[in-house]
Amino acid sequence: MPFSHFAQSAKKLWEAGEKLEKTQNYAEAIENYNKAIEADANYYKAYASRGYCNQKLNKFDLAMADYNKAIMINDKDKQLLTKVGSALAEANKLSEADHMLRMALEIDRTYVEAIEAEITVLTKLKDFATGLNYTQLALDVKINANNYYRHAVFHDSLNHPEEAEKYYRNAKEHDSKFMPAYIALAYTDLKLGKLDEAKNNIDYILGKDPFNSDALFARSVYNAGKNSFQAAIEDISKVIMATPTNNKALIQRGSYFEALGEFQNANADYSQAIKNSPKNVEAYLKRASCYEQTRDVRTAIADYNKVLQIAGNTPAVQAMIKQAKSKAYELNRETVKPEVEILSAKTEKNGIKVAADKKDFIIRGRVKDNSQIIQITASVGKVIFSSDSLNPEFILKVSDGSKLNDITIYATDNYNNTCASKYAIERTESDKPIIAIETPYTSFENEMSIDIAGNNLYIQGKIKDASLIEAIVIDGINASFSPSSINPEFSAQINITDKDKLKMMVRDIYGNETVTTYNLNRSGAMAGLDNPMGNTWVIFIENSKYVNFPSLEGPAKDVLAMKAALANYKITQIVHEKDMTKLAMDKFFSIKLRDYVKNNNINSLVIWYAGHGKYVSPTGYWVPSDGKPDDEFSYFGINNLKAAMQSYAGKLVHTLVITDACESGATFLMAMRGGADGQKCDNFELTKAKSSQVFTSAGFELASDNSQFTKSFVSALNTNVEPCLPIEKIVKKVTAAVAAAGNQAPKFGKIKDLEDEGGTFFFIKK
Repeated sequence: MPFSHFAQSAKKLWEAGEKLEKTQNYAEAIENYNKAIEADANYYKAYASRGYCNQKLNKFDLAMADYNKAIMINDKDKQLLTKVGSALAEANKLSEADHMLRMALEIDRTYVEAIEAEITVLTKLKDFATGLNYTQLALDVKINANNYYRHAVFHDSLNHPEEAEKYYRNAKEHDSKFMPAYIALAYTDLKLGKLDEAKNNIDYILGKDPFNSDALFARSVYNAGKNSFQAAIEDISKVIMATPTNNKALIQRGSYFEALGEFQNANADYSQAIKNSPKNVEAYLKRASCYEQTRDVRTAIADYNKVLQIAGNTPAVQAMIKQAKSKAYELNRETVKPEVEILSAKTEKNGIKVAADKKDFIIRGRVKDNSQIIQITASVGKVIFSSDSLNPEFILKVSDGSKLNDITIYATDNYNNTCASKYAIERTESDKPIIAIETPYTSFENEMSIDIAGNNLYIQGKIKDASLIEAIVIDGINASFSPSSINPEFSAQINITDKDKLKMMVRDIYGNETVTTYNLNRSGAMAGLDNPMGNTWVIFIENSKYVNFPSLEGPAKDVLAMKAALANYKITQIVHEKDMTKLAMDKFFSIKLRDYVKNNNINSLVIWYAGHGKYVSPTGYWVPSDGKPDDEFSYFGINNLKAAMQSYAGKLVHTLVITDACESGATFLMAMRGGADGQKCDNFELTKAKSSQVFTSAGFELASDNSQFTKSFVSALNTNVEPCLPIEKIVKKVTAAVAAAGNQAPKFGKIKDLEDEGGTFFFIKK
């Protein structure tokens, strides 16, 4: 069936778009404007309207392009120019808006919409001189209260109070209900000193609205003009209560408090205004002036300097600062000499102690004074200090002072008060501090074994020195220690990312300094990565030399053989402790081993004891090197071992205690709750389950110094050809070999009171 298609006209499409625009449906409005432009490429109204919609959608570049296109097509349409000018003003493009609106007014000087928009733009630009022309133009076109009022405001802004008063009065007379004119006229009359006329207008407003903040503010100014400051404060306080962030009111009330000499209250108001608006220059200037009046000139100078930062380096503020500094100088003038205090090591007679072998050394001190210190010098050496600090600390560097007997330090303040303090130099011990690293394990060759895979290394140790320690620094990090303790313990957390060395410096109070470089050995961390047992440590306790018991030859040989056998297995770290006293054993298992476990993230732990054992019913003991035959309290109880380990056993997955000592097995028999079946290497799930196991060479029997137990254990390790060796398999071989050789009966089981989930200990071959 035939039909006809009638294209919509550009005007109708534009009108449809305007309806959508009025409902703020800008995207759909743009679609209609696009169609209008397609219908008529010169339909400038569509470009202008599309530009406005794009502006509302924050697409300002597209909007400007549309505005320019519309003006290119028709630059004689005052409505178009006014619309574009108003849109530009809304986007805060004030210069461009001013240009467009003046073009519209060149076409028609009486076009009210353009006049109104131009006055708004010039107000934002603060171009009040030009604005007077347009407010006058508005009056020429139409006389009303609002036009009189705006003309007065521009005069007021240009500080023409007489003209402003005239036009405010015209506005009031033209419309007696136009309240802004009453307020503005009251303020203008106050400026002109016409207090009674101002009061009449204020009373009129408050009669209509008793809580009018502008009128209350004006009445406070009136009362202040009459020297009735308490009444002024009451009025302005009502304004602040209504609007606590009204900085103008806060500053005004502060000035009233100042007039009454209540400087603390004045400062509180100025400070609140600064808190509300941290860049409020007027509040800073007012507060600075207030500080000056209370003779707190230093604080006043700080406020003036803040104004310089905010408002720029203005000559007026610079002059204020100069004047304030001059006042501060005179107000603080004093004649007391500075006092030098030595912070380095001192003698009983206030001399200075220096290490005997030190040719170059540093003396640290402080100068105390109420005034600024401008100079610190010495009879020998170079002094470094900060002249900006009150009571500054200083460093005196002395070079080639080996023959120096005394030194004089001079200090001068900014009032030219000078002191000269003489100190005798006393030479002291010159022994350098000794560093003992406890965690991580560190060899005599200063190789530090890293047993963690992360980037942070915990270092702990002790410093041995006859003197107090002044500084401990590891790779630029200050270690934590007690500077008031002799031989202090220290600790530090160091980032070791991409490092293969660490440098440690220790200095005592006399300047004796030890600097040691440690090589980082990360093989331990790598070993733990491919070891199903994780980070594995072996602790050997070898007690051979005794004070009150026969010395033994076997433990040293046994430990050496075990170390050789374990060299074929994935062991991260071996710690070897010899001839431990009772105190040393208590401390090792309660503190040192605890810290090893926690700080090195140990997963699996073997504790091997070789030495004398003792059974005193019902408890078994390991005998320390200083143990006494008839003194049970001089022994190290196996129950003490369990109690110590309970504090950190939770950090471990596997714990294996092996004791090769006579008479010690009985207490483990009490601690055990049954053995385990033999395990196989293909069951590595058992490495994930916790285990707490013990293997003893004897029960109540006497153990031999020539230990078949250790020989069989070493043989089991050395003859193993499998990728792993479970402890159950070793137990089976050792038990058979020991039983065949004599009267010992090794025992194996789980340690009571330590967590066990049915796992087991595997020795993993390299």
